[in-house]
Amino acid sequence: MNLSVTIPSSVGGITLKNPLMPAAATLGNLIEHANYFDLNRLGALLPNSMFIDAGTPTTARKICKTDHGFISALSKNNMSIFTFIEEILPALPSATTPIIIDMKAIDKYQMEELAGAINPVPGIRGIEINLNCPYGPGTPYWKNQHELRDLVSRVRAAAPDKWLLAKVPGGDIPVEEIASACEEGGADAIVSYSSLNGACIDIYSRTYRCGGGGSGGFSGPAMKPVGLLLCRRAVSAVTIPVIGIGGISCAEDVIEYIMAGAHAVQVGSANLSRPDFMVRLLEKLEDLVDNLGISSWEEIRKTAHVQ
Repeated sequence: MNLSVTIPSSVGGITLKNPLMPAAATLGNLIEHANYFDLNRLGALLPNSMFIDAGTPTTARKICKTDHGFISALSKNNMSIFTFIEEILPALPSATTPIIIDMKAIDKYQMEELAGAINPVPGIRGIEINLNCPYGPGTPYWKNQHELRDLVSRVRAAAPDKWLLAKVPGGDIPVEEIASACEEGGADAIVSYSSLNGACIDIYSRTYRCGGGGSGGFSGPAMKPVGLLLCRRAVSAVTIPVIGIGGISCAEDVIEYIMAGAHAVQVGSANLSRPDFMVRLLEKLEDLVDNLGISSWEEIRKTAHVQ
């Protein structure tokens, strides 16, 4: 089977060689993983989340493994978007594989500025709004539909040439309302899940094991049932495509997300298990679709039914 998928958007059809892309930050700045596999084999590529300015690396532990996944607290990237564009982007296969930037900002105005800075860059195909914005004090915009629509509208206006994804935060959230507000604001696609906040403690040193504040985002295989449900709920709420995410650790998981209605998927914590996980997953997916006799993604998308 040809694994390619074309995803409709306001900037034209986005054609991916396959429906696999890493979640932001799980493959670093991408260039490091070129030592382990051909980056051009994936459907799309997301580097570390980007602010418009550079941060100071935290001395706190950024990632720790738990029994059923990982807790991550990556804090602000020490590389600004401008440094990434100048030093990293030229080494990436942007001509043949879409590069998508997950954007973070202290408020909607900085997010708008960041989107505007990315828009004229030809090597970046899409942008992803991390809806946990603002990063810092303040109520997250996703908790107020008016503010959320304004955020997405500002980004859409600032970057009219980019594929615009809106990434829903994790937890027990009104995903239908959030997805609908993002669609109304001009988003091209919804990324249906992020991660739950979590913490773990080293009982011997009596310290929290991850994050400057003692917590971070919990993700891993245990979260797949939650991610799959949020994907289904997002699909039911909007007419734009949904990118499924949450706990994907095998080829069967990818098929489940597409049967729930996703056009493509993002793979996160599994990339922390081994640096070549994505290309191994792709090979398993190729074998699985052949074994199942699947001839196209459209054949199985949104086919799962309630008994």
